[in-house]
Amino acid sequence: MDILTWNLDQLERWFLMLFRIGSMLMVFPFYGYETIPVQIRMAFAFFVTVILFPLHGAVDVMQFSPGVIAYFGIVLKEVIVGLAIGFSAQFLFIGVQFAGQVVGRSMGYAIMNVVDPQTGQNMQIIGQLLQFLVLMIFILINGHHFLIRAIDESFLQIPIGGGFYPAGGLEMAARLSADLFVIGIKVAAPVLVAILVAEFALGVVARTVPQMNVWLLGFPLKIGIGLITISLSLPMLVYLFGKIYAGWQGNIIDFIRDMATG
Repeated sequence: MDILTWNLDQLERWFLMLFRIGSMLMVFPFYGYETIPVQIRMAFAFFVTVILFPLHGAVDVMQFSPGVIAYFGIVLKEVIVGLAIGFSAQFLFIGVQFAGQVVGRSMGYAIMNVVDPQTGQNMQIIGQLLQFLVLMIFILINGHHFLIRAIDESFLQIPIGGGFYPAGGLEMAARLSADLFVIGIKVAAPVLVAILVAEFALGVVARTVPQMNVWLLGFPLKIGIGLITISLSLPMLVYLFGKIYAGWQGNIIDFIRDMATG
């Protein structure tokens, strides 16, 4: 498809595709992190649009060229579609962040926050550690490639300028929100169990040796047990994340299809 021979109809479709892809890439995990300059994200969105437009740009679902006001309405719709899909993909990492918050509080890191360079938000140290571990696993299992596939799937289900049904994705969005807490508990479970056992042991010591300052002893003990448990459970984390990731893939595709069919 030679860009020099494009008419106004094709140019309008190309920009609509760019707006949807750009919206997704600005909020997608990995691609949307603040450590990646906006210029690079915009350039990547341009590159993906160039690749996908010959595959989806000719799908005729409405009469182009619309008026200026109508066109901006279609642009807004494409941005909403892109943001909805992008934010739905974030639930996996939000669940891991929730696990980090739970583990950090259990270990005594509740007041120790750092700025996450990926999102620019305050996060507990353990939460940031888990985020980096999961991000490395995500890249190793080609999760960033799947996100490009999700972009392609969105145009297969919701063509450029085609209608979509926000209510169609509400049920799936609710399921993803519920899964967020399930993911968090699954990831945090080994550390929570280990610290619960340590708390029980400290309670027994406090009863049998009342002169010992168990409260003061508990802080370094829980931190040490938590860090050791995280280290020992890394192989299980890789396996668990692989299982969660497989279900997450299906949920994202289902979310896109639900938006298309209502």
